[in-house]
Amino acid sequence: MSQTAYSLYQSAAFAGMLADISDNDIISMSAEAADIPFGKAVRLGTNKEKQVIQSSTAVGQGALIVGFSIASHTVEQSSAGVAAYPRYSAVNVLKRGRFWVETQDAVTAGTVANFHLATGKFTDEAVAAGIEAITQVSVRFVTGTTGAGLAIVEVK
Repeated sequence: MSQTAYSLYQSAAFAGMLADISDNDIISMSAEAADIPFGKAVRLGTNKEKQVIQSSTAVGQGALIVGFSIASHTVEQSSAGVAAYPRYSAVNVLKRGRFWVETQDAVTAGTVANFHLATGKFTDEAVAAGIEAITQVSVRFVTGTTGAGLAIVEVK
C-alpha cells in the first residue's frame, strides 16, 4: 500500500516507540502468529525458548506477559494497514526500559500500569473483571494523560 497523504509535522510518538536511550533490555524472539503490532504485550509461544505471541483477551493474560513488542525500523504492514511483525519474523521484545503505550483511559504518572483485556491497552484502574495486573515484570506510568492516548511506561 502506498502513502497518499503527507503531514507537515510528525506525531510526537507512537505505540511501541522507545521513550529514551536509558537502560533498555531488548531481546529478539520469533513471532509465532501473524501480525504482532508495535507496543503490545506479548507472552511466550509454543516454543517458550524462541517464540512469542501477542497477549489475548482471555482471563489470566496479565500473569503470562513477559515483555512488549518494540517498534522496528524494518516495518511490515498487515492487511489491516497496521505496522506489525509478521509470522516467523524476529520481534524486538522489551523486558526492561521505557517506551510509549496506548492507554485505555486517562492515567496518572507514577501509578501501576495494568492490562485491559478487551482492548490490549494499558490503564491505571484497579484490578477487576477485565483488568489484570502484569505480574512477571513491573510496569509503571512515567507520564500521564487526560484521556485515552499515548503515555510512557517504565518496565523493570
